[in-house]
Amino acid sequence: MIDKAKDHCTRLLLNGSCSKLPFHNIEHTKEVVDNARLISSYLGFTGDETEPILIAAWFHDTGLSKTYIGHEEVSKALASEFLKKMHYDPDRLETVLECIDATKMPQCPKNKYAEVLCDADLFHIGTPNFFFKKLLLRREWAVNGIMNVNEMEWHHINFKFLHENHFKTRYGKDILEKGKLVNEAKVKYILSIYN
Repeated sequence: MIDKAKDHCTRLLLNGSCSKLPFHNIEHTKEVVDNARLISSYLGFTGDETEPILIAAWFHDTGLSKTYIGHEEVSKALASEFLKKMHYDPDRLETVLECIDATKMPQCPKNKYAEVLCDADLFHIGTPNFFFKKLLLRREWAVNGIMNVNEMEWHHINFKFLHENHFKTRYGKDILEKGKLVNEAKVKYILSIYN
């Protein structure tokens, strides 16, 4: 089922409007899938436990093929439609939808599966890659009319985001949180230069 979801979502992400997005594109989705697999493995999840998380990871941004604001609801609808056609188990389908729903900001996962997808989605904030990724996101927001701010405002937004977001899983807390704190300190230093 994961391979079928991958093929379906790849088509949606490559042919929809999200194919032109600098940040939320097929590469981001592939990274989130890989991150979810890594975190699930670290936590000792079985293949059965991991499957709905990986399916949710493939679907979580597919709604961007139709809309930018509120894309998670569209992603859930697309996942539901596809998985029902595939006669996917209703309880597991509900887990997929809960995982996608939890990626809305601010993240509010209600179970261990959703926690994995949340950490997989924000994985980059705990890595040195954060500074490159935030440039892509800034460009994406500017192009889509979401936000157009000056340098200092952008650094303030990033500092607040890093400060207020905490990883949910043991993997996130053991490994990614340290990198996030390093990134937070770097952004704080950048802001000190502006003052």
